[in-house]
Amino acid sequence: MGLLKQKNVQQELPGFVVLNSKRLMLAPVSRAFAEDIFKEFTADITRYMRPKPAGSIDETCMFIDASREKMSTGDQLVMAILDADTVQFSGVCAIHGKEQGIAAELGIWLKKSAQGKNLGREAIALLVQWAKYNLALSHLVYSVDKNNIPSRKIAESLGGIVVSEGQQKSQSGKHLNELVYQIDIPVEFEI
Repeated sequence: MGLLKQKNVQQELPGFVVLNSKRLMLAPVSRAFAEDIFKEFTADITRYMRPKPAGSIDETCMFIDASREKMSTGDQLVMAILDADTVQFSGVCAIHGKEQGIAAELGIWLKKSAQGKNLGREAIALLVQWAKYNLALSHLVYSVDKNNIPSRKIAESLGGIVVSEGQQKSQSGKHLNELVYQIDIPVEFEI
C-alpha cells in the first residue's frame, strides 16, 4: 500500500474523488487493495449479500479493474474504506448505477474486525453527502437482507424508508429476503 501511505492521496489518483470524514477516508478502489479485498470478502461477510467471495486473487483484480473502468466513465463510484489516520483497509462501499439518472444503489461491506463501530454508517453517509452535491438524483436505494439488522440501521439512520421487499437469490445460491430502502436527497444528517 505504498501509494496510500503518501500524504496527498488525491494527487496520486487524478480524476477520482477522495472523501474524508473524522475517522474515514474513502479512496477509489484499486489493485493496492486486492489482497485485503480477497482475504476479507469471505462467505461469512457475504451471507446477506448478492455477490459471492472471489475464488482467486485474479477474480478480485478483475472486479477492481471493471470497477475502475466504470468509475472512469462516471457510471459508478467504488471506494475502499480506510482509517483516516492509519490508512488501514476496512471494507468497500459504492454507488452503483449512476448512469440511470433516476436512482442509484448504495452498497457496502466491512471486514469482520471493522464491524460494530458505526463505520458502515459513516461511510454510507459520506457517499450520500457526495451524491447530494454531485448527482442529479431525487433519491438513492439501499437493498439489504431483512435479517441484516446492522445494515437496516444504516438506512434507517439516514431517513431511509422501505419501498419494496422480495426474494433474491445470491450468487452463492442462498435465498435473501430483501428490503429496498429509499433514501431521499437532499437528506440532512451529521457525519
